[in-house]
Amino acid sequence: MQLTQQSVGKFVALGGTFTTHQEEDNNTYRWPDLWVVPPEGVISEDETIQLPDRVEKVKPGSEITAVIGEDIHRASEEEAWDAISGFTVSNDVTASGDWPGWSDPDYGMITGVGYKIFPTFSPILSEVVPKHESEDFYYDLDVKVTVDGEKAVSGNTSQLAFSIPEMVAFASEIVELHENDVIALGDPGGASVFLDDAAEVTCTIESIGKLTNPIERL
Repeated sequence: MQLTQQSVGKFVALGGTFTTHQEEDNNTYRWPDLWVVPPEGVISEDETIQLPDRVEKVKPGSEITAVIGEDIHRASEEEAWDAISGFTVSNDVTASGDWPGWSDPDYGMITGVGYKIFPTFSPILSEVVPKHESEDFYYDLDVKVTVDGEKAVSGNTSQLAFSIPEMVAFASEIVELHENDVIALGDPGGASVFLDDAAEVTCTIESIGKLTNPIERL
């Protein structure tokens, strides 16, 4: 199965889904954060991530990403799992500098996600791996990012704070999900290399795929 930029429906992104990321932010999540990426944010492998001149400390994030195969809304966890047709890899590109960060610098609360939804900031791998019959298959997969060949992120899906059916069911409580909608299920965080002056970034999830994109500064 292949996704194209044109065939991707809604791109739903979840944050705070890994225990490591929660620890990095010193937060405890009752449920994931959720936002919807605009169409111009979505690009395929080998297309260029374009960094606006004002943003800085841009981090990569390798995310296991569920592809929806049937319509669901306010689904149970069982219904949510059944609705997944396969998985791919996406990159949660995030500008972590001062702008456009927290709107109130003295109050560390998410009041918007502008730092994640610039054009080209949500690359996604076209190749979709059909869903494995066992959900357990997805809870011991290595998650990696390299930037210009240097290790930037290393984690494992065993560090997920929520199950995949739980996350997809949660997303369906907020937005109706349809065939070819995708849900990026979060990343381990802890990126040690920024994209600011890099030429290329590769996100890899074991048994799912490898997503590589060139980078340029506008």
